[in-house]
Amino acid sequence: MDLIIFFNTLFGFFTFVAWAISGFILYFIISKKRFKKVINEQFYNFATSVAVFCSVGSIVYSEVVGFIPCKFCWYQRYLMYPIALFLIIGLFNKTVLKAGYLSIVGVGIGIYHIYLQNGGGGGGSCAIDVPCNLKYVDIFGFISIPVMATTGFLTIFLSLLYYDISRKETVE
Repeated sequence: MDLIIFFNTLFGFFTFVAWAISGFILYFIISKKRFKKVINEQFYNFATSVAVFCSVGSIVYSEVVGFIPCKFCWYQRYLMYPIALFLIIGLFNKTVLKAGYLSIVGVGIGIYHIYLQNGGGGGGSCAIDVPCNLKYVDIFGFISIPVMATTGFLTIFLSLLYYDISRKETVE
């Protein structure tokens, strides 16, 4: 099987899964649904695993598949890698939890990158050899690498938000 097809299918599938889980988490936040402390802790672990998986995925796309990242892909990486590192450290020391909220900045960058990729802003070039509107991945006509990254950032943000809210309500 071709590597590009394999990784696109894998990461596209996980994008759909992340959308579904993010929808449930958003429902839990809005409905104020809370679980036992043991289950609430899993939301932090989930955010950590998403950050690590997104970081590894970006490395796979550039180093294994050979896609050259554009400027905005690099910006998203500059955010995702430290978030993953801080969340891993946070598994042992929860005081770094707030660093994970940088993911909302990643959502903003990702939305702008999606806008550029779909012809907004003239689709200008980030670099001479890699334009921002280049779609290395196009699953179902709308899932691209910036969509995957934005989904990762949003899932991390919602997971940490729910974890933080439920943790504060459990303590009080």
